[in-house]
Amino acid sequence: MGSTGCAGEAGCLDVKRILLSGYYGFGNTGDEAILASTVKALRKARPELELMVLSEHPEETGSTYGVRAFHRMNPAQVLKAVNLADLVVFGGGSLLQDLTSLRSLIYYLSIIRVSHLVGKPVVVYANGIGPISSKIGRVLTRHTLSRVKAITVRDVESKAELRKLGVPLEVQVTADPAFLLDPSSDHVAESILKEHGVDSSKGIVWIALRHTNTPPWYLQQVVDLVGWLRQESLEPCFLAMQQRDLGVAQILNRELVSSGQEPMGTVSGISPEDALSILEKGEYCLGMRLHTLILSARVQVPFMGVEIDPKIGAFCRGAGCPVLPNPDPARPNFNMRDEFEAFMQDGDNLRQALQQHLPRFRSLAQQNIDMVLACLE
Repeated sequence: MGSTGCAGEAGCLDVKRILLSGYYGFGNTGDEAILASTVKALRKARPELELMVLSEHPEETGSTYGVRAFHRMNPAQVLKAVNLADLVVFGGGSLLQDLTSLRSLIYYLSIIRVSHLVGKPVVVYANGIGPISSKIGRVLTRHTLSRVKAITVRDVESKAELRKLGVPLEVQVTADPAFLLDPSSDHVAESILKEHGVDSSKGIVWIALRHTNTPPWYLQQVVDLVGWLRQESLEPCFLAMQQRDLGVAQILNRELVSSGQEPMGTVSGISPEDALSILEKGEYCLGMRLHTLILSARVQVPFMGVEIDPKIGAFCRGAGCPVLPNPDPARPNFNMRDEFEAFMQDGDNLRQALQQHLPRFRSLAQQNIDMVLACLE
């Protein structure tokens, strides 16, 4: 199964090649955290490995991570990458779901099926599975995953979903690879905060929202929460995990100005390691993106999630932190300020709980890497 040569260089016989397939190259801090931590951990364990990545922007991905990258939507490049690989690592992230679209699910399943067609082994790596609502999506997922070499998922709900689908393989519950990531230096964090006008002398409360079909009352509650946090001498700040989140920040800041408040500082376009370093400077975090919460847990900052997706609720409950329900379009189903005040009052206990959970999360995340290396052999 070993490959001959490495990236065209002579004298590199029997170097193994691993192809990483995920939602890479889109500037999503969470998915880039998965990629960054995976590349780092694999190189630490096996420096001689040649790592390849399917990416939306292969030149940028190749330069950032020092990998050989291929365009994920170019069939010829995908086939070339798969043919070069000794092992295809599918994930992590929430790739196998049709909430985004059935087309998205079929694309990701096609990567696995093409790999099987050319005789390459595939492992499903730290995935979050579902929701998969369509009948055809469930049938295709069951048939495709039944032929992979190994499966790890990042929560028990994903394991249960695979069982409902009828996937016959043993499924190991691990943790998100981002738990293996380390933050940038304190100096870098302070520089980022200063550049974005964030007062680090106050207790920072990170607010990471995304565009959803949330009702108008929800946005007004966020505006009210920001005002109350400022009255409590805290510094609310928006963290954009993806460029599209900046639209939400702009809307929120317009509402703040309309209500007579100053706009919040907004941090965007930073690396996963830098995101970790600035989250570590915070006191609390409110998040609608899973990886905002995962990175907060990594640096032991108490967080409150908003369950716009079942994976957010699953992670919050597993980490012992609170989660608000998906906002009801018809009427308010929570008071964010009251909930957040109670959350802050429990802050010390939550920090202790996260400190106790962290070694387990990191150990489980390492099991993903161990599984990949075992299957490579």
